[in-house]
Amino acid sequence: MSVADTDPVVTVVIPFCETYTPEAMLTEAIASADEQTVETAVVVVEDEDERGPAWARNVGLERAETRYVAFLDADDIWHSDKLQTQLAEMGRTGAALCVDGDHGWSPVEFTGALLTGETHSLTSSILLDTEQATVRFDESLERREDHLFMIEAATEGGICFTPATFEGRTHEDGFSKYVETSPEQIDTFFERVVGVVPEAAKFEGPYYRTAYTYLGRRHHFDGAYGAAAGYYLRALRADPSVIPVGALGLTVLAALYAYPARLFRRVLAGGTHE
Repeated sequence: MSVADTDPVVTVVIPFCETYTPEAMLTEAIASADEQTVETAVVVVEDEDERGPAWARNVGLERAETRYVAFLDADDIWHSDKLQTQLAEMGRTGAALCVDGDHGWSPVEFTGALLTGETHSLTSSILLDTEQATVRFDESLERREDHLFMIEAATEGGICFTPATFEGRTHEDGFSKYVETSPEQIDTFFERVVGVVPEAAKFEGPYYRTAYTYLGRRHHFDGAYGAAAGYYLRALRADPSVIPVGALGLTVLAALYAYPARLFRRVLAGGTHE
């Protein structure tokens, strides 16, 4: 029997912490789940103690009483046919996981795309068949626990893709703004992924180049140009590419502009006290 024939109810898990998401955005997210063309059961998990979205999504998985579970961030909204389109594709392919995309990637290819930044920001597109994949979110990871979850689900039960199903929205106090990335986190995530998908070891160079370039940009925008340059150089050692070279050049130019300007301001400030 196909998924479409069973006419399933889909549990929609929405993590919510008022510190990071305005309640008005949550209301809009819930409305987009209620307006789906298939029946839904919305579970909002309030994270009052700021234990993180991995914890909240796991709580939602435990509360779900349906075979199919979808995840929606409280600051995103779904297109009205999101679940119906994905259920149909899961029925056609037999996959345990469906996310946004227009590819035909295998689980290993999908893993590589996540590791190298070819695809990202897919959490609100996840639809999971819990009878085929029994994964949970790793609450010990400070970042990318959603990527590890998708990799594990795809490896366990297969993956399929549908075109864009949601609108990702950003706002000033979003959760990701407050989560720092460190070299230790970068190492830990890669080790976890290779533990699940040993073939992912072949993506090591591009993964570290992408991760360190991202970390360099974070430091660049914080004005920490020396640290940014260091991470760009680590990216180049991991996997030579024009991307970190270009980023390094921009950081050097910014530093050359910023440091003389600071010195000039200090001289002027000193002169006013004479």
